[in-house]
This record gives sequence, C-alpha cells and structure tokens, in this order.
Amino acid sequence: MTDQFKFEEEFHSEENKLQRKQRKYLQASDRSKYKKSDQDQIKKKEIDLSLPRGRVVAVTGEGTWVESDGKRQICSIKGTLKQEKKLTKNLVAAGDYVRFSEGVIAQIEPRFSTLSRSDITGKKEQLIAVNIDQAIIVVSLVEPPLKPALVDRYIIASAKGEIHPLIVLNKADLLATHPVEKKRYHEFLAAYEPLGFPILTLSVKTGAGIEALKSLMKDKTSVICGQSGVGKSSLLNQAFQMNRKTGELSEKTAKGTHTTTTAELISLPHGGYCIDTPGIRSFGLWKLESAQVRAHFADIAALAQGCHFPDCSHTSEPKCKVLEALLAGELPLIRYESYYSLLEEAGGGLDNRTKKKLDDSE
Repeated sequence: MTDQFKFEEEFHSEENKLQRKQRKYLQASDRSKYKKSDQDQIKKKEIDLSLPRGRVVAVTGEGTWVESDGKRQICSIKGTLKQEKKLTKNLVAAGDYVRFSEGVIAQIEPRFSTLSRSDITGKKEQLIAVNIDQAIIVVSLVEPPLKPALVDRYIIASAKGEIHPLIVLNKADLLATHPVEKKRYHEFLAAYEPLGFPILTLSVKTGAGIEALKSLMKDKTSVICGQSGVGKSSLLNQAFQMNRKTGELSEKTAKGTHTTTTAELISLPHGGYCIDTPGIRSFGLWKLESAQVRAHFADIAALAQGCHFPDCSHTSEPKCKVLEALLAGELPLIRYESYYSLLEEAGGGLDNRTKKKLDDSE
C-alpha cells in the first residue's frame, strides 16, 4: 500500500467520522421528527371519562401531586405517556387536568393556555404553568432593579401561550430614597403605558395597591412570575394572609435568592387560583421568531414605516427611521435595548441565561 493511498484512506476515514457526528447532532436537534400530525393525534385521543379527574398542584422530586375531590396524592406518570415523542421537557405542569387511577396518571387533558420557556439546551420547551387566565409579571423598582427586557420576554411568552399579561411594579415605597430608580420608573411608565398593557404599581411593605391586585385576581387562575427577589411570595402573603417562605437579597450580587423551588397551584380564599413560581435570573423564550419580536414592538414597527429599506432590521442600516428616532430621543432607549436583545436571540443568538452558563463552564 503506497503512502499516498494510506493518506487518502485515513483522510476519508476521519471525514466519515465527522459526517457521522454531524448527522447524529442534526438528528438530535431535528424538530421535524416531532411531526405536527403526531402531536395532533396525541391531542385527539379520547379522554376516558370513567377515570377519576384531578388537577396537578405541583411537580416535585417525589412525584406529581394531584388534587381530586379535596384530597391530594402523589402520582407517577404512565409509561406509555413517557414514550411519546414530545418537544416538552416536562410532561405535566402545575395547572394540568389529568385522568388517573391507583396513583398513576394515565391521560393529560388538552390545555387551553401555557406559560413556558426554553430549557438550557434550547432543544426543548420547559412548561412553567398551564391552564391559566393571566400572567402577573412581578418586577421590582429597587433591589433588584427594574428590567424592562425581562418584562418584554414574559409578555411575548404570554402572547404565545394565550395568556393575558399584567405588569406589577413592586417596592414603590423605596422610590422616595432612590432618585435614579425613580427616574427609571417614570421612563418605564412613559414607554409602556401607551402600549396598552395593564400596569399596577404597589408596595408589599405599605400595602398600597394590594386591594386592586386582589380584585384583578378574583375568580381567575393567575401565574405569579418574575425575577428572584422581586417579592412574589411576599405579595401573596400580604394579599391573602399566607405564610409563603420569603428570602432576602444576596449582599454579594444584589440578586434575589430562590425561596420558592417548585411551581405550586394555590386556592385563593376569595375565589380563583394562583400558581407561585420559582424566581429566575433570565428567561429564554421557546422557539422565538423574528416576526414575533417585530409584532410585539408595535411602537418600533410604526416608526419603521419610513425606513429606506423594506426589510430593515433597525440595527445598522442607513436611513433607518427607528435609529433616527432613537438618536433624537423620540424612541425610549429601554425599548430599543429590549428589541435588540430579543431580535438577536431570534436570529440564533443566545439568551442571557445560556450565555452565563457557557461562561461559567469555561
């Protein structure tokens, strides 16, 4: 065997190995294998009405807690459900209606709404809560600081999941001694109130705005979501005399500590339900598309009508009316920063949570 022949054989052998690896990776991330027709068949399966009906109140390490006729029990999930090909990381979530028998969930009823995020791999959808009417997006005005981009992420996720968003701005009592945060609060209101999303300013500490929130939650199923440390559990404690565990901010990072570790469905005394969710540091949107980002930023879309290029991305193009409005102060910087980060993510970029994970692994 000549040296040239050996070289070519080794070269093609390595090339074939590389191609096999690439095929394996593409097959693992190929969403086409989860055909829509397959998912439709799963949804169309007839529900066995002879089985007891329950609602998932929490999913823990012990199992799935199901409530039926006022009693709770831990259930496992039937093996055939686990074998079904799905893009969801978790088969059930707080709020699910299920059919079960002898401690085993046999069927999951169709959902009318979902709040979800992308898991850390970006390949699967992580369900946070399902069958809910509204998402109460709780943000802090001070400690931790207000993050408009995170609000936009939750609003888009709510729209994708057929849920009405409600923005709650907590810790208003601290604004009097924090002039910088107070200025940012007014900038936020000026930018977001014209968009039509309901916004409620309150203070868990003083009780201001709590009654208004209780009224908005009456007879509805709400999911309480937001960053760690914004006061979600404290809000529930104040509004409904609960005793949810709360935590202080980390002195090192000025970020909240995770005190709620599992999403839990809670019955409200004045009618309705709420799902208290664990705090997050960032929120990666599932299967985010550029068209969804553009649709959400209606204020930017209105400015874009005068752009020189019809497919202008409003990031670097000349004669861009959006960038001109930004430089002229006609478009709030907090709106544009949020738009830019989401558009980058929709184009294949990483969300902040994934970036942080990758940085930490280096």
